Amino acid sequence: MLAHPAFGVDVEQGRAISDAMKFSQFTRLATISALALALLAVIQLEAARSSIEIDHLDFGQTPVTIYQGQSAEKSLVIVSHGFAGSRQMMEAISLTLARAGHVVVSFDYLGHGRHDEALSRDIHSLTGTTEDLVEQTLEVINHAGQLIDAEKIALVGHSMATDVVIRAVERLPQVKDVVAISMYSDAVTAEHPRRLLIVSGARETRLREVALQAIAQIDPRAEGETVVQTGVERRAVAAPWVGHVGVLWSATTLTEVADWLGNGGHPKTTGLWIAVLLASIVGIFWPLAKQLPRALSAPTPTARMAVMASIIASPVAFMAGLSGLSALGLASFGGLAVCFGVWGVVVLLVLRPQFQFSNADVWTGLALIIWGIGIFAFAMDRYAAAFVPSGQRVPLMALLILPMIAFALADRVMVHGRHPVIRMLLRLPFIAALLYAMIVRPDGIGLLFTVLPVLVLFFSVYGTMAAWAARERGLLGVGIASGVILAWSIAASTPLFSAN
Repeated sequence: MLAHPAFGVDVEQGRAISDAMKFSQFTRLATISALALALLAVIQLEAARSSIEIDHLDFGQTPVTIYQGQSAEKSLVIVSHGFAGSRQMMEAISLTLARAGHVVVSFDYLGHGRHDEALSRDIHSLTGTTEDLVEQTLEVINHAGQLIDAEKIALVGHSMATDVVIRAVERLPQVKDVVAISMYSDAVTAEHPRRLLIVSGARETRLREVALQAIAQIDPRAEGETVVQTGVERRAVAAPWVGHVGVLWSATTLTEVADWLGNGGHPKTTGLWIAVLLASIVGIFWPLAKQLPRALSAPTPTARMAVMASIIASPVAFMAGLSGLSALGLASFGGLAVCFGVWGVVVLLVLRPQFQFSNADVWTGLALIIWGIGIFAFAMDRYAAAFVPSGQRVPLMALLILPMIAFALADRVMVHGRHPVIRMLLRLPFIAALLYAMIVRPDGIGLLFTVLPVLVLFFSVYGTMAAWAARERGLLGVGIASGVILAWSIAASTPLFSAN
């Protein structure tokens, strides 16, 4: 053993102490940096709302938000979201237009956000779900017109809503301005709408082609050019670098929309700050997890057993997903619950984990729920997208909790202590089984296809936080907390379809 000649300290021990001190300093610096970034992001996001009067109302059964600047003119803009979207997802556009002098009314479609009424399952007929959404849009415009004395009305829609607003304008001859973001609609003709701006994400290759086809109906020009013919005016632009969702926060989108509807103004590019805030919240949990009480580690299943469990359970989950069970009057959520729950039970039966409950499970589980729901989910809901269950989504979450706990607990046992790439590979069979069930039953569990991106978000965000919390700190508590969070996430964000 080597010792320092002056103090007689073991050199190897001294190096270990030095490394620990450096790591502690790094942790402290990282925590302070993440907190500073989170605070800066909140300041920027709240500043974007400053000087804008924001009111939350109900037009009949439809939840709406009205945005109005200090110098609002008599110009009304109705802003509507896409499938699985919400008013929150459209807020960058709403704030930009409000600052440009418009009165903006944004609302939640049936089965979305805070709306408590489910969508019709008749998604393939123009007289079914589409007609319901067109009528809802017309009702919102009628209510807004009674409340706001507007001389000019314009409609803005994203994705699914582009077809809805273009069909709605057919019944509103007084409305000439339409903005279609990520547009797909066969209702566009050479005469209708009269003024149409089409914005696509640069990565939306197919939708960019659709936009150019709409322009070619009157003049085959390129993107970025405004064409006019016999009173019809159109323009198609591509927002650089972004896709189907990112296009909503692109500075190009915000600038083009504000210019098209008049008055211009400064775009409220909140997208980057939303990403900074959410990433900072996740990052702050890392040092917090290190302070949680330790527990005895449960034995980790071998890689061979983990692979076997995943492969055996996934076909069973696929068959369960085909059941098409309804629940609480909502289509397919019973089948979804059975699909997740059966997979979890089968994996646990194969792996037979030996859980050792301790106080660490309680504290670790509570910490993950408080941070994952109380902080991350509410920040998401305020600034990015609807992510808090309300109305009939609350009993739906209660229905999902037990199956999702079984799923999340089995998943945590299967991937515990493994490399992120291995964790992803072990989860692929279940994701593939769920996707295949949705393809086979598009009118059943396929209606809930947005559960797939929610699951990816859950694995990448909450799965990372769970992995930090589970290191020698209550695997049982982490699994249960993860299941509660997954039930919350699915109930809060998945569009609701009626079982009838």
